[in-house]
Amino acid sequence: MKQAFPLENAATFGVVLFALSWLVPRRIITLPSEGIRRTLVLWGGLVGGILVAVTATVMSAIRISSTDLSGFDGWWRRPAPLIVATVVVIIMWGVLRREQVPPPGTRAIAPRRSWYVFASVSLLGAAGIVSAVLLLTATWHSMIGTTAPREGFFLGEVPEHSEQAIYMSFNNGFGFVAGAGWLNHWGTIFAVLVAAIVLILVLRADANVPAYAVNSASSVKHNRSAVAICMQLLLFAGALATLGAVWMHVGTVGGAMVGLEDPTMSPQVPLFITGSYHAVAQPLNLAGYLLQAAGLALALRIAVDAVRAARDSRATGTQTSVNEPSREQVQV
Repeated sequence: MKQAFPLENAATFGVVLFALSWLVPRRIITLPSEGIRRTLVLWGGLVGGILVAVTATVMSAIRISSTDLSGFDGWWRRPAPLIVATVVVIIMWGVLRREQVPPPGTRAIAPRRSWYVFASVSLLGAAGIVSAVLLLTATWHSMIGTTAPREGFFLGEVPEHSEQAIYMSFNNGFGFVAGAGWLNHWGTIFAVLVAAIVLILVLRADANVPAYAVNSASSVKHNRSAVAICMQLLLFAGALATLGAVWMHVGTVGGAMVGLEDPTMSPQVPLFITGSYHAVAQPLNLAGYLLQAAGLALALRIAVDAVRAARDSRATGTQTSVNEPSREQVQV
């Protein structure tokens, strides 16, 4: 069973969490009322959610089936879900720029808005916490990286020897474990910073796009908030999956141990020597499974709820058209 559904694969727990998410059936995606924004949220949420989920699944599957030959092979796989989500947001903004801007004289006079005015504050807070934890974890695990002598004692998955600082010192130099250092985490740090910058720039630009004077403030807020929240959710799903992958990696590296036997003792009881953060390595690993799965489940929910929003909108439009009297009836 474990070989067929490995816990390290994002889809193993992700599908379960996705199924459990239907205990709260309320949609997390809302479509704008009309225009290019409506199409953008529908297809951006659907395709973007699927891409993030598939990326998290494929990257975790590659890690399970491959061997780390360099000691930093996974530097690009762990942040891949967040990178994909960021690319989707950039594409969405590129499409959004094609929206027709009201000509002078028909624009509403509006003050300069803050970048977060149409965003979900709760989502911003949650994403900020996840991003901060991700940056702290990656930075700390990078800083403990060190070099190792070729004749040193190596534990865990032993790659080809490298002169780079990709090793973690095990028990004050007793041995070395590959998987730490900047080469393992620079991609993650870069991805988080770029995602944050992209989100702020995109939201600020969209918040200050001129609106037609005839449009009500509530309709403008509804349409722009729908786009902003869709982008936030995609990036949040990518960040969760990335944090899960990083914690799984850090937990695996820190979980190495060596068993020694004392020949003077009878019966012989092995003495286990562990690394510097072995006490938290296993909890990090388990939490990584859950976070990676949560990112995948959220991505799937975004995709499904985008389709549900379109379906519900069509049903509402059909019902409205049926209940409206015809022009002939009004004239009579």
